[in-house]
Amino acid sequence: MRTLITFLCVGLFGLSASATPERMLGLRRLPKGRLDFAPAPDLRSYSQETVDWRPYSTVMNQGNCGSCVAFATIATLQIQMSIAAGVSWLNPHYSTDALFACGGGSCDGGWMPEEAVSYLQSSGVPDEACLPNTSASSSFDAQCSDMCSDSSSRIYKILSYTTPTSGGGDVETVKAALRKGPLVTTLSVYDDFLLYEKGVYQHKTGNILGGHAVSLVGFDDTKRAWLVQNSCGPDWGEGGYIWISWDDDSGIGGETWGLELEHPANFISVTYPNDLDYVSGQIKLTSQGNVKFHLRDSKGQEIGVYTADSIYAFDTTKLREGRFEIYAESLSAPGVKSQVREFYILNSEPQMSLSFSPVKKIKPNGSVNGRIEFDIKAIFSPVPIQHLQLRILDPQGKVVKTLSNDRVLSAMRMGWRTPTVPNGHYNLVLHGETNYNGKVYSVDSSALGVTVKN
Repeated sequence: MRTLITFLCVGLFGLSASATPERMLGLRRLPKGRLDFAPAPDLRSYSQETVDWRPYSTVMNQGNCGSCVAFATIATLQIQMSIAAGVSWLNPHYSTDALFACGGGSCDGGWMPEEAVSYLQSSGVPDEACLPNTSASSSFDAQCSDMCSDSSSRIYKILSYTTPTSGGGDVETVKAALRKGPLVTTLSVYDDFLLYEKGVYQHKTGNILGGHAVSLVGFDDTKRAWLVQNSCGPDWGEGGYIWISWDDDSGIGGETWGLELEHPANFISVTYPNDLDYVSGQIKLTSQGNVKFHLRDSKGQEIGVYTADSIYAFDTTKLREGRFEIYAESLSAPGVKSQVREFYILNSEPQMSLSFSPVKKIKPNGSVNGRIEFDIKAIFSPVPIQHLQLRILDPQGKVVKTLSNDRVLSAMRMGWRTPTVPNGHYNLVLHGETNYNGKVYSVDSSALGVTVKN
């Protein structure tokens, strides 16, 4: 019998109308066991400690696919890579869709952390530019066969993985592991978890909804809480993070996986442009040391090589507009290359339009409750819309909540969980933005009026 899973990412890019509940969280079973915690210490004689790996991390958004296991694993890998290098600017981006699609996960069926870390060791994953994460926006599974033609040379494998806890354990074991880096962990999700905004969370009300995988990125002895990076984007919680009480009954920390990486002797990174940057006119390509910048078109074909001492002045107007890739090759450390970054060149005013409609008809009086979903059509030229938001406005036109996505496709699906706002009347508007030549060009869809009655 399959464990029923329900949607976690509060109002972000959501479930297709025909999908099963397994699609929404993505952990195929509930966590096993929980941690044992000692009574609160006497703070007068106890040295408080905080571990916080957020400076090395980037919040991601699993959107409308049950891929939490892949996102938790990739988030943990990316942070651990920067820790191994000893720098926060490395900012590696690995493909969640490649790990998920090639490793055996699916949007409808989810996946398991032990399978994900095992696949990272045996097969590895390429950078995100090799297979961009589109499943979060489209709701469809990515295809492993769609990876870039040179994926084999862009694959990274971990040396091994550890399981500090399995089926339960104690807090000190998890804290000791966290001092070395982040951990993949699991937890049971309840209704009130979805409504978290700030502070230390501890389950109080609501039903259990299913299992979820996240990246454990720190702890705070004073708060008596774990610091968790979720995969619901920066609009959720405290900038995409949540503090979870040591006394919570979700089982968090009872199962953990740590990643063992080779500590690189030499490493470089393209620091500009970064993934999904939009650039115009004269720009400066930047990296570290003496490098060759390799520029490639959207099909991965090399179109230029530029030698520079960390900075190269580049005129984007000499190229057509659209998607490009770039990586750096070290001249002082032969064979050392950076990850490939994907970026867009835009040298004309962007053309944009947005429209959306409910997947299921809204009641004639406009009343809604629970989770509602929308089909989105985005028309753009010559490049995709850079940022997309669903804005929830009160009767005075004030934005009370925004739900965002930075990988905009021509056809998307978005969901919104109405309990995230008080009952009342609201106008929903899709808002798109693209930066060009120092100016923000924007577009809004027609408004949809609804009355929330939860």
